Amino acid sequence: MAHGFEQINLGYSTKNIPLPSEKDYLKCLISKAETFMRNIRWRSFFFLNPEVTTEHKETYGFKSTKPAPFVPELKEFEDGMLNLVQNVEFKKISNPFQKQLSKDVQKIKKDNKLYVAADKTTNFYKLDPNSYNDLLEQNITKDYKKAKPSAEQRNNLGDKEIADILDISDRIDTKSQSQAFITLKDHKPNFMNKPTCRLINPCKSEIGKISKQTLERINTKIINSSKFNQWKNTDEVIHWFDNADNKHECAFISFDVCEFYPSISEDLLNKALDFASTYDKITDDEKHIIHHAKKSSLYNKCTPWTKRGNTNFDVTMGSFDGAETCELVGLYLLSQLDDLGINVGLYRDDGLAICHNKTARQIELIKKKICKIFANNNLRITIEANKTSINFLDITMNLSTGSYSPFMKPNNNPLYVNRESNHPPTIIRNIPESINKRLSKISFSETTFKNATPVYQEALNKSGYAHELKFKSNKRNNDNNSRKRARRITWFNPPYSENVYTNIGKRFFHLLDKCFPPGHQLHKLINRSTVKLSYSCMPNIKQVISSHNSSILRKCEPKTDVNPKSCNCRDDNNCPLEKKCLTSCVIYQATITRQDNNQDETYVGLTENTFKSRFNGHMSSFRNDSNRHATTLSEYIWTLKDANVPYTIKWKVLSRAKAYSTSRKLCNLCIEEKYFIIRRPDLSSLNKRNELMSACRHRKKHLLCNYK
Repeated sequence: MAHGFEQINLGYSTKNIPLPSEKDYLKCLISKAETFMRNIRWRSFFFLNPEVTTEHKETYGFKSTKPAPFVPELKEFEDGMLNLVQNVEFKKISNPFQKQLSKDVQKIKKDNKLYVAADKTTNFYKLDPNSYNDLLEQNITKDYKKAKPSAEQRNNLGDKEIADILDISDRIDTKSQSQAFITLKDHKPNFMNKPTCRLINPCKSEIGKISKQTLERINTKIINSSKFNQWKNTDEVIHWFDNADNKHECAFISFDVCEFYPSISEDLLNKALDFASTYDKITDDEKHIIHHAKKSSLYNKCTPWTKRGNTNFDVTMGSFDGAETCELVGLYLLSQLDDLGINVGLYRDDGLAICHNKTARQIELIKKKICKIFANNNLRITIEANKTSINFLDITMNLSTGSYSPFMKPNNNPLYVNRESNHPPTIIRNIPESINKRLSKISFSETTFKNATPVYQEALNKSGYAHELKFKSNKRNNDNNSRKRARRITWFNPPYSENVYTNIGKRFFHLLDKCFPPGHQLHKLINRSTVKLSYSCMPNIKQVISSHNSSILRKCEPKTDVNPKSCNCRDDNNCPLEKKCLTSCVIYQATITRQDNNQDETYVGLTENTFKSRFNGHMSSFRNDSNRHATTLSEYIWTLKDANVPYTIKWKVLSRAKAYSTSRKLCNLCIEEKYFIIRRPDLSSLNKRNELMSACRHRKKHLLCNYK
């Protein structure tokens, strides 16, 4: 087969969730509990100390990285949360579907090929790393060139300058250097012989989050004032189609902007912003932020690439404000198309127009004018005209009958989450009804519904559901004026897993009622109305595949040190870690044995640097009285020294994990240490038990305020 593609069929949706290991579940629970307790601490602190509340400043959703202050009134609740995590119990679950998922997960992890996802279908294709890298490089070199290392430094300094002005540089990370990847457009003609791909650049500036909010405001004001048809979903397209008069006298013109995101130039964005300025006041600072958010690099095998030309301006797929930028430019284009006298609308890069009472010749002339408008903006389009039936998004619209029905991309098969998937029960219960509701919404009548549903019914049956799809009339009511009481909710999102015996939700609310009864100082802030629980999900098969692909590709990255040293001790026989003292990112254990009674005490610690550097730090705290309180380990050692008790120390590595990175936004190293301290007290007798609130020390160097 050309290019070595091998289509694989798992037979189920990659959104299905396998049962996690006990350790993986507990690490996730620890992370969620830590986030919840940090939020509760901050809210309680400001509730109890209103006088320290500073003047409100716009933070654009970026949360403080400062450690939450200790609140004595929360101690009982925090101890209870720790006890909840410590005493989670598990049970054995056995069903054929979960066994199949487990086998497939092991098979994927052992495979030496990549599993590449299709762009708009549910398919996956196996590809060997060399073929994948060749295809990736072809897509990169088409529009990008290698960049100088200083380019990314300039981008980060620009981010820092903006963040400093907004006084939020202590909340924002530097730009991640995530590996670019591709998805396959297998719905395109002749895909196997001439594959086309979508290039995704996950390396993005967090300034894009600020730009996104600004662009959302601008776009909303333009749409409300101009009434341009800038659609956000299929429902809006159907509403537009329903309101078209005399459909039998009309014809469609449909067009698709080729590579819309990367084709948006700096000049085109400037024109769009000038156009938007007539509808909304846009400051120079806001324009600067919007432009700077587009300055990005693409990374492949740790090498930075930038857009060809003299600028690194790039609207990337996956950027925080990419969709909003696309919509702004779309509104600018709609303003030009509005002069053609047609009823036209856009959904990002897909356009659709209805021509009323026009001859075929007139429609062809309009088609040429549309092409000219896009060409004048340096955009390429594919266009079809004089159509009475058209496939658009996930519906087929027919002007002759005035009807619409569900549409599915070629080479695609619907796959749903299996009834035995490890999802929270509420999600599983709602899936059949959600599918039924969606299909009814995009079906013009019961007849079109019945004609379209057999393939969906079959997929639903294969996923283990007994639900029968039935048409339900949907009257679209845009009146959402029901009064809603604004209430600030603090959410606890523990992970759900079927193999957990403990009813976490029940125990959590029992703890809440016990610690904050009516009359408690914090009852008004912390009660069942202001604190809610919603189960989150463990990683699904798609995330397992993504992790597998990353692992395979990392092996292909160029190695900076072919033969790295594992020990630099003068006498490696005296190495504290069995000739592996230069190992980094480790969770280590120290076992201290008293020589007078052979009693053992244990201590668990971590280090992002080499173990040798952390070991030297411990030795220094054992020697210098001024550092006796540096750690609980040094305090215990000084207790023995003060009592003249001889002792020995043995060191070993318990585990390895990755420290905080700007792409994952998670410090697995800290979570791994907390797991051992909280769940394995037999390995960490000297550590303080309540580790849920200990702050991660590894993110600090990634903040813009510390970037130089």
